[in-house]
Amino acid sequence: MRQNIFLDTPIEYLKGVGPQRAELFRKELAISQFADLIKHYPFRYIDRSKFFTVAELNEDLPLVQLKGTISRLQVHGGKRPGRMSAVFSDSTGQMDLVWFQGIRWIKDTIHPNKEYIVFGKPGFFNGRFNIIHPELEEAATAEKWSGGSLTGVYSTTEKCKSRGLDSKGLQN
Repeated sequence: MRQNIFLDTPIEYLKGVGPQRAELFRKELAISQFADLIKHYPFRYIDRSKFFTVAELNEDLPLVQLKGTISRLQVHGGKRPGRMSAVFSDSTGQMDLVWFQGIRWIKDTIHPNKEYIVFGKPGFFNGRFNIIHPELEEAATAEKWSGGSLTGVYSTTEKCKSRGLDSKGLQN
């Protein structure tokens, strides 16, 4: 029986991985060769084919995806900020996006009045809908890469997330 040499290739030779990420793959996810990566299946799928509007939101929805613009970024708290909020708008209304962690990174990443795709669990607080710690992507980038259908969610660890590897894959 002939072995497939390609599948036996060490993971560090995959473009974008390199020696440091390869070590992370080995230690955290037990992935050391291309074959291991191919067998690393999603543990569930999320349907991202439907876009909701702000007017359609209710607290009973598990996860929603919306497209609109972000305005009014505001950091709440003194020297040590406690949270950051933004107003998300589409043609049907407005809602809040709220973050309690990663405030500096989010503040540097979000560009007001640019179109974004927001994904998360809707909640209701102080008479307004909100999403806490939403996934956020520029609409132009998201539409370029997403098939707009089922998205695999992979198991990962905090160490992987802190090094740019989340449940969607490598984030450069």
